[in-house]
Amino acid sequence: MLDRQDLINQLANSMGAGDFAATKYEDSRYDASTGTLYCDGIMIASTVIDKAEAYFKGLKTKCSYADPSSREMAMIYQVAIEGIKLIKASGQETIKEDRKE
Repeated sequence: MLDRQDLINQLANSMGAGDFAATKYEDSRYDASTGTLYCDGIMIASTVIDKAEAYFKGLKTKCSYADPSSREMAMIYQVAIEGIKLIKASGQETIKEDRKE
């Protein structure tokens, strides 16, 4: 008898997503061949990752470096942008996270 996770994996595989990572219990990972990020028990497609990068770039352009708090927000957005770039460059490497179970 199939358990719930096996059923989800088979469904994801039949939809072309490959093996679904049970990320609630495993480290997050990025599949460079599909551009998919697996984290928090969900699959994040490359289109969503690209939109996230564009979103943070857009927010950063609205910041003023003359204002200290705005400058800090620009740096925070840059961290998000660089994080996304690192994920894309990481290939199949595992992203380590501290998990509180």
